[in-house]
Amino acid sequence: MNRLRFFTIAHRDLSFCCPVSSAKFEQVIEILDLPPQARVLDVGCGKAELLLRVMQRYNATGVGADPNAGFIHDAQTEAARRGHDGRVELHGAKIQDIPVGADSFDVALCIGSTHAFGRFAEALTELARLVKPGGQVLIADGYWKQKPDPDYLAFLGAAETDLPDHAGNESAGLEAGLVPFYSCVSSEDEWDHYEGRYCLAIERFLRDHPEDTDASASAPGAMLIAAGGVTRSASAFISSANRIRSPNEEDQHPHTEG
Repeated sequence: MNRLRFFTIAHRDLSFCCPVSSAKFEQVIEILDLPPQARVLDVGCGKAELLLRVMQRYNATGVGADPNAGFIHDAQTEAARRGHDGRVELHGAKIQDIPVGADSFDVALCIGSTHAFGRFAEALTELARLVKPGGQVLIADGYWKQKPDPDYLAFLGAAETDLPDHAGNESAGLEAGLVPFYSCVSSEDEWDHYEGRYCLAIERFLRDHPEDTDASASAPGAMLIAAGGVTRSASAFISSANRIRSPNEEDQHPHTEG
Protein backbone atom coordinates (compact mmCIF):
# COMPACT_ATOMS: atom_id res chain seq x y z
CA MET A 1 0.00 0.00 0.00
CA ASN A 2 1.13 3.52 -0.74
CA ARG A 3 2.71 4.87 2.44
CA LEU A 4 0.73 8.12 2.41
CA ARG A 5 -2.52 6.23 1.94
CA PHE A 6 -1.66 3.82 4.76
CA PHE A 7 -0.80 6.72 7.07
CA THR A 8 -4.04 8.53 6.23
CA ILE A 9 -6.20 5.45 6.86
CA ALA A 10 -4.36 4.60 10.08
CA HIS A 11 -5.09 8.07 11.49
CA ARG A 12 -8.69 8.39 10.37
CA ASP A 13 -10.03 8.05 13.93
CA LEU A 14 -7.35 10.19 15.61
CA SER A 15 -7.54 13.96 15.99
CA PHE A 16 -3.82 14.19 16.77
CA CYS A 17 -1.51 12.20 14.50
CA CYS A 18 0.92 11.48 17.32
CA PRO A 19 1.09 9.69 20.72
CA VAL A 20 0.08 12.73 22.79
CA SER A 21 -3.22 13.00 24.63
CA SER A 22 -5.70 15.83 24.38
CA ALA A 23 -5.19 16.59 28.08
CA LYS A 24 -1.42 16.91 27.68
CA PHE A 25 -1.78 19.21 24.70
CA GLU A 26 -4.15 21.42 26.73
CA GLN A 27 -1.49 21.75 29.43
CA VAL A 28 1.12 22.69 26.84
CA ILE A 29 -1.19 25.24 25.23
CA GLU A 30 -1.63 26.99 28.58
CA ILE A 31 2.14 27.11 29.08
CA LEU A 32 2.65 28.90 25.77
CA ASP A 33 1.08 32.09 27.24
CA LEU A 34 0.83 33.86 23.89
CA PRO A 35 -0.14 37.51 23.47
CA PRO A 36 -3.67 38.30 22.23
CA GLN A 37 -4.08 37.95 18.46
CA ALA A 38 -0.84 36.04 18.16
CA ARG A 39 0.23 34.54 14.84
CA VAL A 40 0.81 30.78 14.88
CA LEU A 41 2.55 28.48 12.40
CA ASP A 42 2.10 24.70 12.36
CA VAL A 43 4.46 22.72 10.14
CA GLY A 44 3.18 19.24 9.32
CA CYS A 45 -0.11 20.25 10.91
CA GLY A 46 -1.99 17.06 10.01
CA LYS A 47 -5.67 17.70 10.72
CA ALA A 48 -4.67 20.99 12.42
CA GLU A 49 -6.27 20.08 15.75
CA LEU A 50 -3.42 21.57 17.77
CA LEU A 51 -3.29 24.69 15.60
CA LEU A 52 -7.04 25.27 15.96
CA ARG A 53 -6.89 24.81 19.73
CA VAL A 54 -4.04 27.31 20.08
CA MET A 55 -5.97 29.76 17.92
CA GLN A 56 -9.08 29.32 20.04
CA ARG A 57 -7.24 29.78 23.32
CA TYR A 58 -5.41 32.96 22.32
CA ASN A 59 -7.73 34.47 19.69
CA ALA A 60 -4.86 33.93 17.28
CA THR A 61 -4.52 33.67 13.53
CA GLY A 62 -2.82 30.65 12.05
CA VAL A 63 -1.00 29.12 9.12
CA GLY A 64 -0.82 25.36 8.70
CA ALA A 65 1.05 23.32 6.12
CA ASP A 66 0.87 19.59 5.39
CA PRO A 67 1.31 17.80 2.06
CA ASN A 68 -1.44 15.32 2.98
CA ALA A 69 -4.43 16.65 1.04
CA GLY A 70 -6.85 14.43 2.96
CA PHE A 71 -5.73 15.82 6.31
CA ILE A 72 -5.95 19.39 5.03
CA HIS A 73 -9.50 18.76 3.80
CA ASP A 74 -10.45 17.50 7.27
CA ALA A 75 -8.72 20.51 8.83
CA GLN A 76 -10.58 22.97 6.61
CA THR A 77 -13.89 21.33 7.43
CA GLU A 78 -13.19 21.49 11.16
CA ALA A 79 -11.95 25.09 10.97
CA ALA A 80 -15.19 26.10 9.28
CA ARG A 81 -17.25 24.21 11.87
CA ARG A 82 -15.51 26.11 14.67
CA GLY A 83 -15.84 29.45 12.90
CA HIS A 84 -12.09 29.81 12.31
CA ASP A 85 -12.02 29.52 8.53
CA GLY A 86 -11.51 33.27 8.09
CA ARG A 87 -8.55 33.33 10.48
CA VAL A 88 -6.52 30.33 9.35
CA GLU A 89 -4.65 29.52 6.16
CA LEU A 90 -4.33 25.79 5.53
CA HIS A 91 -2.02 24.69 2.75
CA GLY A 92 -1.83 21.22 1.25
CA ALA A 93 1.85 21.70 0.54
CA LYS A 94 5.33 21.45 1.96
CA ILE A 95 6.44 24.33 4.15
CA GLN A 96 9.08 25.26 1.58
CA ASP A 97 6.36 25.85 -1.01
CA ILE A 98 4.28 28.42 0.87
CA PRO A 99 5.08 32.10 1.46
CA VAL A 100 6.30 32.43 5.04
CA GLY A 101 8.94 34.93 6.05
CA ALA A 102 11.47 35.23 8.83
CA ASP A 103 10.39 36.78 12.14
CA SER A 104 6.72 36.29 11.19
CA PHE A 105 5.17 34.21 13.99
CA ASP A 106 4.75 34.34 17.75
CA VAL A 107 5.03 30.56 17.97
CA ALA A 108 5.96 27.80 15.53
CA LEU A 109 4.64 24.29 16.11
CA CYS A 110 6.15 21.12 14.67
CA ILE A 111 4.86 17.92 16.24
CA GLY A 112 6.42 14.78 14.85
CA SER A 113 7.09 16.47 11.53
CA THR A 114 10.71 17.57 11.75
CA HIS A 115 11.38 15.51 8.62
CA ALA A 116 9.71 18.41 6.76
CA PHE A 117 13.05 20.21 7.16
CA GLY A 118 15.30 17.19 6.73
CA ARG A 119 16.55 16.43 10.22
CA PHE A 120 15.81 17.59 13.77
CA ALA A 121 18.66 20.09 13.91
CA GLU A 122 17.60 21.73 10.64
CA ALA A 123 14.03 21.94 11.91
CA LEU A 124 15.14 23.77 15.05
CA THR A 125 17.17 26.27 13.05
CA GLU A 126 14.44 26.98 10.54
CA LEU A 127 11.63 27.24 13.08
CA ALA A 128 13.72 29.69 15.11
CA ARG A 129 14.20 31.75 11.96
CA LEU A 130 10.47 31.92 11.33
CA VAL A 131 9.42 33.15 14.78
CA LYS A 132 9.78 36.70 16.03
CA PRO A 133 12.61 37.62 18.42
CA GLY A 134 11.46 36.30 21.78
CA GLY A 135 8.95 34.01 20.08
CA GLN A 136 8.50 30.36 20.92
CA VAL A 137 9.07 27.00 19.26
CA LEU A 138 7.02 23.96 20.28
CA ILE A 139 8.64 20.92 18.74
CA ALA A 140 8.30 17.18 19.27
CA ASP A 141 10.26 14.28 17.87
CA GLY A 142 11.13 10.69 18.65
CA TYR A 143 13.91 9.46 20.91
CA TRP A 144 15.33 6.11 22.01
CA LYS A 145 14.10 5.00 25.42
CA GLN A 146 16.69 2.24 25.37
CA LYS A 147 19.32 0.89 23.02
CA PRO A 148 17.40 -0.44 20.01
CA ASP A 149 17.71 -4.09 19.07
CA PRO A 150 19.21 -4.69 15.59
CA ASP A 151 16.13 -6.67 14.52
CA TYR A 152 13.89 -3.79 15.57
CA LEU A 153 16.01 -1.35 13.56
CA ALA A 154 15.82 -3.65 10.55
CA PHE A 155 12.02 -3.79 10.86
CA LEU A 156 11.84 0.02 10.93
CA GLY A 157 14.45 0.46 8.22
CA ALA A 158 16.23 2.73 10.67
CA ALA A 159 19.66 3.26 12.20
CA GLU A 160 20.52 3.85 15.83
CA THR A 161 21.94 7.23 14.86
CA ASP A 162 18.55 8.35 13.53
CA LEU A 163 17.38 9.37 17.03
CA PRO A 164 19.07 10.62 20.21
CA ASP A 165 17.82 10.10 23.74
CA HIS A 166 15.43 12.60 25.35
CA ALA A 167 18.28 14.72 26.73
CA GLY A 168 19.80 14.75 23.26
CA ASN A 169 16.68 16.39 21.85
CA GLU A 170 16.90 19.18 24.41
CA SER A 171 20.64 19.56 23.83
CA ALA A 172 19.97 20.06 20.14
CA GLY A 173 17.75 22.99 21.02
CA LEU A 174 20.53 24.59 23.03
CA GLU A 175 22.96 24.04 20.18
CA ALA A 176 20.53 25.84 17.88
CA GLY A 177 20.63 28.87 20.17
CA LEU A 178 17.22 28.29 21.75
CA VAL A 179 16.41 28.31 25.44
CA PRO A 180 14.32 25.28 26.48
CA PHE A 181 11.92 26.07 29.31
CA TYR A 182 9.49 23.14 29.35
CA SER A 183 9.62 19.52 28.25
CA CYS A 184 7.49 16.40 28.46
CA VAL A 185 7.39 12.89 27.01
CA SER A 186 4.67 10.58 25.77
CA SER A 187 3.54 8.09 28.40
CA GLU A 188 3.01 4.37 27.91
CA ASP A 189 -0.76 4.96 28.07
CA GLU A 190 -0.54 7.56 25.33
CA TRP A 191 1.46 5.19 23.15
CA ASP A 192 -0.99 2.36 23.85
CA HIS A 193 -3.96 4.52 22.83
CA TYR A 194 -2.26 5.92 19.74
CA GLU A 195 -0.94 2.65 18.40
CA GLY A 196 -4.12 0.80 19.36
CA ARG A 197 -6.30 3.22 17.37
CA TYR A 198 -3.74 3.24 14.57
CA CYS A 199 -3.85 -0.55 14.19
CA LEU A 200 -7.59 -0.74 14.71
CA ALA A 201 -8.24 1.73 11.89
CA ILE A 202 -6.19 -0.40 9.50
CA GLU A 203 -7.87 -3.62 10.61
CA ARG A 204 -11.33 -2.11 10.20
CA PHE A 205 -10.47 -0.74 6.78
CA LEU A 206 -9.30 -4.18 5.65
CA ARG A 207 -12.44 -5.77 7.09
CA ASP A 208 -14.75 -3.27 5.43
CA HIS A 209 -12.97 -3.17 2.06
CA PRO A 210 -11.95 -6.76 1.22
CA GLU A 211 -12.12 -5.89 -2.46
CA ASP A 212 -9.44 -3.20 -2.11
CA THR A 213 -6.36 -4.03 -4.15
CA ASP A 214 -4.09 -3.27 -1.18
CA ALA A 215 -6.05 -5.35 1.34
CA SER A 216 -4.33 -8.71 0.96
CA ALA A 217 -0.86 -7.16 0.86
CA SER A 218 -1.49 -4.98 3.90
CA ALA A 219 -3.14 -7.41 6.29
CA PRO A 220 0.01 -9.08 7.74
CA GLY A 221 1.76 -5.79 8.44
CA ALA A 222 -1.06 -4.12 10.35
CA MET A 223 -0.41 -6.09 13.54
CA LEU A 224 3.30 -5.35 13.55
CA ILE A 225 2.95 -1.59 13.94
CA ALA A 226 2.26 -1.90 17.67
CA ALA A 227 5.90 -2.70 18.44
CA GLY A 228 6.90 0.96 18.56
CA GLY A 229 6.38 2.19 22.12
CA VAL A 230 8.69 -0.26 23.85
CA THR A 231 11.98 1.02 22.50
CA ARG A 232 11.28 4.50 21.21
CA SER A 233 9.09 7.31 22.40
CA ALA A 234 8.33 10.95 21.69
CA SER A 235 9.50 14.05 23.49
CA ALA A 236 8.36 17.65 23.20
CA PHE A 237 9.79 20.89 24.45
CA ILE A 238 8.99 24.57 24.28
CA SER A 239 11.86 26.97 23.79
CA SER A 240 12.35 30.68 23.48
CA ALA A 241 13.93 32.13 20.36
CA ASN A 242 15.19 35.17 22.25
CA ARG A 243 18.71 34.49 21.11
CA ILE A 244 21.58 36.96 21.57
CA ARG A 245 23.50 37.26 18.35
CA SER A 246 27.15 38.05 17.97
CA PRO A 247 28.10 41.22 16.06
CA ASN A 248 29.24 39.07 13.14
CA GLU A 249 25.88 37.32 12.99
CA GLU A 250 24.08 40.67 13.00
CA ASP A 251 26.22 41.88 10.11
CA GLN A 252 25.92 38.75 8.01
CA HIS A 253 22.35 37.63 8.77
CA PRO A 254 20.36 40.63 10.00
CA HIS A 255 16.97 38.94 9.47
CA THR A 256 17.57 35.23 9.62
CA GLU A 257 17.52 34.47 13.34
CA GLY A 258 14.18 34.29 15.15
